[in-house]
Formats: sequence, structure tokens, C-alpha cells
Amino acid sequence: MKPGTEWAAVLGRSSGRAPDAFGTDRLHNLVDGTWRPIGDPETLVSPVDGSKLTGLPKVSAGEAQHAVLASAAAHRDWATTPVAERKARVTAAVDALADARDDLALLLAWEIGKPWKLACADVDRALDGVRWYVDEIDSMLGDRTPLDGPVSNIASWNYPMSVLVHSELVQLLAGNAVIAKTPSQGGATCLTLAHALMARRACR
Repeated sequence: MKPGTEWAAVLGRSSGRAPDAFGTDRLHNLVDGTWRPIGDPETLVSPVDGSKLTGLPKVSAGEAQHAVLASAAAHRDWATTPVAERKARVTAAVDALADARDDLALLLAWEIGKPWKLACADVDRALDGVRWYVDEIDSMLGDRTPLDGPVSNIASWNYPMSVLVHSELVQLLAGNAVIAKTPSQGGATCLTLAHALMARRACR
């Protein structure tokens, strides 16, 4: 194994990029702009070698309801943010994800067993797709306005970046707050890092 690609090394770099999003035994949940150690963690296991990775917390119904209500409140503010500012914030988020591209891909390799080239392609498709939407969003929106509330997303475990993250950033670009359920089958650590970088730059 190439030095620096071990799980502990990749997790350490990811935690260093977003310390609030990672606990010692679990991933945290982003609720109302704050990373919180809520929920009961279930240990994730790598399909690569069967090693234990980290804990994915399952939140209670009450905690999930609170997250939805917080997202609805954030939507009212985000929906009034000018398109130019939304474009700038989403672009900053894409740039931050691009800077962490290799670690995001390595997390996918460990978590869901994606070969390196396919893991990189998953990340790259997300970033390239959002950049295209940033360039085209003005003509696409026309006189359209944001939705009445946030968009709910259920993640695809096998394409967490090119499906979920891509969709969320486009939804943000269009003026909608987003809420997402992380897949229990894999990709949670990659998505935690991605959402931490996105939230730091695209959200208030």
C-alpha cells in the first residue's frame, strides 16, 4: 500500500480539514449550522479488508425532525440570497472540494471498495458538473424562484459524490436549502468531509 493511503492516514487528514465534523468514535451530524455528536454510532466496516472504519450515528426521530425544521428556517434566508452570491459561494465550495479531491476519492475506495480510477471519476464528475451549472444557471433560472422549502435528498451509496453532492450544490445554486440522509451502506465519511467543506463556504 502506498504510504499515506492507509485508512488511518486518510481519516487523519480528513479530520484535520474539518475537526468539528469528526469525533473519536463517530462521524458528527450537521444540524442548524453546527456539527453535533448526536445519534447512536454503528461501526462501519471496509469491504476492502474487513477492517473497522468509524461510527455512523443513527439519529432519533426527534433529532431528525429538528434537523428538518432547521433546514426549513435556513431555506427562508438562502432563498433570498442573490444569484451572484450563490454562484460565488458554490464556486468556493467546489474549489475546496477540488483541493481535497484525492482524499475524498481515497475515502470512497476504503468505504465502498471503489477502484482508484472510479473513485476519482465519481469526485470529478460532481465537480465538473457543478462548474457547468454555475456557468449556465442564470439562463436556466430565468424568472423562476426557489421552491417553498428545502430539498430532501436520499444518498446513493455507490455514487455519493457524483449523485448526492452534485445534486445538493445545484440545488443550493438554484436558491434552495438542502437536507440529506447519508447512506448506511457506505460513503458516509467521504460525505461528512464533503459536507463540512461545502458548509464552510456555501452556507451562512
